[in-house]
Amino acid sequence: MTYLKHPLVGDSVYQKGTQKCVPQLRELLHSFPRQALHATRLALQHPTSGELMEWHAPLPDDMRQLLLQIRSALREAV
Repeated sequence: MTYLKHPLVGDSVYQKGTQKCVPQLRELLHSFPRQALHATRLALQHPTSGELMEWHAPLPDDMRQLLLQIRSALREAV
């Protein structure tokens, strides 16, 4: 995702894109223990039956907390 200028939080290999963040936000993003990648909805057509299959998953608690912390850090930076 870095090549699209959207680095993935928690990706230790491609965190270069976070260098332009305010320091408190950079520290928060670098300390997240895993990749912050989540699909709320996934749908596909079954290859044999042709049936549309769909799954839903709420945002995990750790990612919800991360978003709250990001919003707070951004408010403080302004």
